[in-house]
Amino acid sequence: MKKSEAKLYQTKSVAENIDSSIDTGHFLRLVKSWGADLVGIGDVREGLAKEFRHLPVAVSLAIAHPPLGESILSKNSVVAYTNQFPAIDANLESIQKRIALFLRSLGRKAFIIPPDTAKQDPSFAARLFPLFPHKTAATCAGLGWVGKNGLLITKPYGARLSWATVLTDAPLNVSIESYTKGKCGSCHRCISACPAGAIRDEEWVRSFSGQTKIDVDACSKQLEKNFQLVGKYICGLCILACPLGRKG
Repeated sequence: MKKSEAKLYQTKSVAENIDSSIDTGHFLRLVKSWGADLVGIGDVREGLAKEFRHLPVAVSLAIAHPPLGESILSKNSVVAYTNQFPAIDANLESIQKRIALFLRSLGRKAFIIPPDTAKQDPSFAARLFPLFPHKTAATCAGLGWVGKNGLLITKPYGARLSWATVLTDAPLNVSIESYTKGKCGSCHRCISACPAGAIRDEEWVRSFSGQTKIDVDACSKQLEKNFQLVGKYICGLCILACPLGRKG
């Protein structure tokens, strides 16, 4: 691990029964070697529902989307960015299983919360999505902030990532540089790009109330309109408009 990365994880673990046998730096390198583009560890005690309070540590991981040329759909006068990548979701779920197996082999608990696009999954884990969003894990882990468009924004990739989370009681050191407010500043490109006018020019501030700055109804209507034209509930123009992470 680089010195700059190690500095982020010099705080004491929030899990009980500190066990020095788990090396946080080795763990992070291991998860990246399994295919994650970003991985971080956050103290999420404040944002936990009662069902998860015995798992105060979140391992947040993400895989970047393909280049723009492979992510843009143009059909029937509709131009949209698709964030639906089954192969990426499958990779994330595979990495989550390896994380859980690794932590459980050390005698720790691990609970997998699948990628967002698996929300139609009727499984127990999928039904718990509203109780713990990936945004909480990622912002607490210092990987990114919630943009004005309501999506996770990172400096290297913008919003062009798919996310997953593993909650655990493992004594991993957590990030000391979590995000508690947005970093979009005066940028309003996503606001101008939104065909539904669903995005307000307001910075995100961490709140565990579940409130959103996005006009969800207006966004849903746009997705429904696009579905009628292209057969998919996609839009993503706010992702395309973001100046961060534009590589090809």
